[in-house]
Amino acid sequence: MQNTIWRISVITAVVALAACSTQREAPVETVTPSEHKPHVQFSNKTVESSSKVMSDYAQYQPTLDALRAVGNDQAAINFLNQQTSDNAMAERVRNQWLKNLGARGQWSTFNAEYAKLDKGGIDQENQCYAQLSGAERNTQLVSNLILEHGKLPAGCNTLLQQSASGLNQNQVWSRIRGLLSNNQITDARNLAAAIGQPLPSALGSLNGSGMAAQESLLYSVTNANARKDNNIGNRIAAISGNLSREQAGFAYGAAGETHAKSQNFGVALQLFNQADRAQLDEEQWEWYVRSALRFSRWQEVNNIIAAMPAKLQNKEDWQYWRARALQAMGQSAQAQQLFQKASQSGRNFYALMALEALGGKVSTNSNAKPASEAEKARAAQDGAIARALTLYHASVANDNRTVRNIAQQQWRYAVRNLNESSLLAAAAVAQKAGFNEMAIYAADRTNHLLDFNIRYMSPYKDITTRYARQVGIDPAWAYGLIRQESRFMIGARSHVGASGLMQLMPATAREVERKIGASSTGLDDIEHNIKLGTWYLADVRNSSGSETMATAGYNAGPGRARQWRANVPLEGAIYAETIPFNETRDYVKKVMANATYYASLFGEPRQSLTQRIGTVPAK
Repeated sequence: MQNTIWRISVITAVVALAACSTQREAPVETVTPSEHKPHVQFSNKTVESSSKVMSDYAQYQPTLDALRAVGNDQAAINFLNQQTSDNAMAERVRNQWLKNLGARGQWSTFNAEYAKLDKGGIDQENQCYAQLSGAERNTQLVSNLILEHGKLPAGCNTLLQQSASGLNQNQVWSRIRGLLSNNQITDARNLAAAIGQPLPSALGSLNGSGMAAQESLLYSVTNANARKDNNIGNRIAAISGNLSREQAGFAYGAAGETHAKSQNFGVALQLFNQADRAQLDEEQWEWYVRSALRFSRWQEVNNIIAAMPAKLQNKEDWQYWRARALQAMGQSAQAQQLFQKASQSGRNFYALMALEALGGKVSTNSNAKPASEAEKARAAQDGAIARALTLYHASVANDNRTVRNIAQQQWRYAVRNLNESSLLAAAAVAQKAGFNEMAIYAADRTNHLLDFNIRYMSPYKDITTRYARQVGIDPAWAYGLIRQESRFMIGARSHVGASGLMQLMPATAREVERKIGASSTGLDDIEHNIKLGTWYLADVRNSSGSETMATAGYNAGPGRARQWRANVPLEGAIYAETIPFNETRDYVKKVMANATYYASLFGEPRQSLTQRIGTVPAK
């Protein structure tokens, strides 16, 4: 995405689709037609008329608005009573109604409506209200929530407040500290009051007595502005005599995260090393590792990952990096075991990096036979899929991006519980209709039956290849970027105006047009968009000397990408892992892995992700 920190990404729903793929070559399963066809299963939901679907759409947003603005239960009842079957619009309306009911404590109605939701469609706040209503008994939910340091929905805060007296009090205080450090002052005050120790009215000094007074003083070094101070370690030490070990340890961890995200990795490591590890949240643990990784301090990388909670240790990211650390430390056998685990984690950046570390290579050999015409016909007659397609066709006919967004929501709803054969049949239907982003979404959800021709579709190949080669960039890289940007969605538009397959901002497009002497034919023109986008991508690459840094620059701006370099040449994978913006870090990994897959599909020579990501030059 060209500078999506300056702008919001392509229709929010499309961004959620992003998932790049990696397939270990050896375990590809062979699936015969006889094994494939009998497992295609779709629902018996009735196919509704287009007039019924569009009538529902016309009432959908006004119903949500009425629920949010005035809590109009009757609006929800009327809308839901008009539905002939469950669908994405009804699910969202019911979720919003449930939030209203939960906030008012109307538990009998809440429980009756909650029972009608598909388990895969319940949002987090309603999961919390279901605990309060007695509809659910999931003690692990509260145990997980209390470990969160950031903002939670109102219903989840209510659940924690009502449960607080029975929870581990150290964890309760840790959440209060986290809320204060994240400027969630009201939620922090409410939680402290729930355990009978209200915070002082004025925070930042040693007001009052007991734990609450100490937490007030702690805030003087954990608030957002204080944490940015390069002298924050000394400031924490100066007041530590008035704090408990746990309080001071929390402050060091919070400050460590702030400095790591500001690329002050040396300061961050010093702070993290003094932190109370029991209070580090998941993001802080990850920035702790990244800080050591930035200096290739492999012993520290290994030790930090080994101390992480098991949930984090088992992520392919940290399996890979711990394997790298063990390898650097001469412990090859243990490293190989972790590379093996990471390589089998699915189709993602680190699975492919681990596979290559084991001597393997990307595979794009599909093992699923393309869906037959009969299977595609069955998919198209599934009522939930048909509803999504009706909305999609209406969005195209009227050039209406809001309807397209609802069509995407309905598609995700329709394929949520499909088995893999059915997913591939649905993907084929979407591809045939031109609903490219959702064809990829469905194909991406399979783990065993793989159709790389849909998962990594390559429309407009002649145009893209021609312009990519004219400006001297790898067509596979251009495709990897387009897949991440727009999922080949013609007319894609961000909320701030970036347009087309390669998501160019109008100002950037005009600048490129001026430089290459091209007349504008509009950014929705496929050929013009690709011509400008590939030129701009090549220009960013030429000025940076690195595909990896250029990819980061396309998303967050070339200036930021340059700032994230080290003072010495840096392994591209380490550069990518230590990018401070979550969106850009994820974006770079996905684009580069996508490019590796496209290279394999196109028979291009650069089929190694490790080599492609390369080295980022020093500042």
